[in-house]
Amino acid sequence: MDVDAESNRAERASLSNAEIADRLASLAQLLSTQNENPYKVKAYRRAAARIRTFAESLDEMVREEADLTRFAGIGEGIAAAIREIVTTGALGKLDKLREQATPAVAGISAYPRLDPKRVMRIYKKLRIASVDELKAQLENGTIQQVFGARMAQHIQQGLTETHALLLYHADDLRDAIEAFLVGPCGAARAEAAGDYRRRVEVIDELVFVVETGDFARVIARMQRYGGRTPILSSGADSAFFALSSGIGLRLQRGDKNNWGIHMVACTGSKAHLRKLTTVSGPLRSLTGEAFPTEAAFYRKFELAYIEPELREGRDEVRQAGAGQLPKLVALDDIRGDLHAHTTSSDGSHSIEAMAAAARKRGYEYVGISDHSQSLKIARGVAVEDLWAQIRFIDKLNGRLHGFRILKSSEVDILADGSLDYPDDLLKELDYTVCSIHLRFGLGREAQTERILRAMDNRYFNILGHPIGRLLLKRPGYDIDIDRVVDHARANGCFFEINSSPDRLDLSAENARRAAEAGVMIAVSTDSHSTGEFGLIRCGLDQARRAGLEKSAILNCLPWPQLQRLLRR
Repeated sequence: MDVDAESNRAERASLSNAEIADRLASLAQLLSTQNENPYKVKAYRRAAARIRTFAESLDEMVREEADLTRFAGIGEGIAAAIREIVTTGALGKLDKLREQATPAVAGISAYPRLDPKRVMRIYKKLRIASVDELKAQLENGTIQQVFGARMAQHIQQGLTETHALLLYHADDLRDAIEAFLVGPCGAARAEAAGDYRRRVEVIDELVFVVETGDFARVIARMQRYGGRTPILSSGADSAFFALSSGIGLRLQRGDKNNWGIHMVACTGSKAHLRKLTTVSGPLRSLTGEAFPTEAAFYRKFELAYIEPELREGRDEVRQAGAGQLPKLVALDDIRGDLHAHTTSSDGSHSIEAMAAAARKRGYEYVGISDHSQSLKIARGVAVEDLWAQIRFIDKLNGRLHGFRILKSSEVDILADGSLDYPDDLLKELDYTVCSIHLRFGLGREAQTERILRAMDNRYFNILGHPIGRLLLKRPGYDIDIDRVVDHARANGCFFEINSSPDRLDLSAENARRAAEAGVMIAVSTDSHSTGEFGLIRCGLDQARRAGLEKSAILNCLPWPQLQRLLRR
């Protein structure tokens, strides 16, 4: 036994998972400035992100000499770094890199979510050399003006203590917290509510309704989550914590008899509750009545049960009273996926493997939509290679029964609005997914005209990730969505809800707008591997928030009907 290490460990306070994760993230940050192996840098970053979701205390696990490598993404090297942090309170390699770094780079390392290379570009361009100056340039708008909205957003997020989280990344966190509440905290029941339950794309807090006979004990034990989770406020029936992932955690006490009303109140949204209380009266005045379920609550006021995804304060309360709520699209309604990539471009698996995975999901078809020739960064498919792919898919289909591989391409919309392949090739495809990947900076009018001209091509079918947004990274290009919707309807074109968790593009608002105009939508995954077909649930969340029924979704149709729609 290392007596000195044991002594040091006994004398100091335990470390939270967040503190351990911050050190690993800072190490990754500084390694990236040293031209270190990018895979190593990525491994440290992923480990830091994963550690923030752990319910178990890494500090305690190290004290108990547990095997840290049992966790995915933590190999021997990272496990050794964690043990060093816990046993000594420091990380020698991190301290050494900080000593070697310039003062400017060392200052950045205090903010592990900042990309040092991007920050140094700003320092050089604006002739600044400190984080204080960086903050000033952010606040006065210079960074956005010179480097664009995406850079400004990165700096804002990197300098802010609280951070929004993609809904997809919140799923594991929700599971871990729920298990901790009904396990170590001793709650009888815990259920997620709030934005998470309404499936909002980006969340800044998790909300749980908790059934317990001892709420004070739940609060006390929750502070041990992840080693240490600070409490920011508490009362007799509620508490708010700061999670190491950067978002908040709100706990609301609920009892068995009134569980339904607590779930309604905590799920929201505020706009929904305002409209609901015009029918029910103030919710706090109803606590004397028994509402064990939400359905019982809505039924009391002669309202149909309103799915959480619809509770945004639009027209859902009136619809619930009139029996006019939509029957939302569900996973079982999906018959195929219309956007998938293979090793022919930047995908990880072959056409045969992608087809087999889609068929295993119970699909009737899958569309192979590799990138077109101009997108060199994604190994876009040359004209002659797409011809060969078409012939190969025809041969595969000749051997398949009860399943069809569709011939497609994710065709770039070029800056002038033309498509990236000649018409004589496009007409041999079953359909096209047409997308913008370059020249995002065109103005609103020019970008809109670019898409409208593309839609004028008779071989244009589906507009892929229509505004090009990347959630928490870039806002997307500026277009007149109403003009694009009208042009799509007039030309028999369609939209995509791209299910990639950082896209979810169309937004729910724009998907609703398109559907109300009579434009059908494909809910597709943009899969680049067989495992990504499961992301369809993310796109379906978006479709359900838009109020879409299966009749509005292209890939809820059997292939013969879909084929007729795709012909222009």
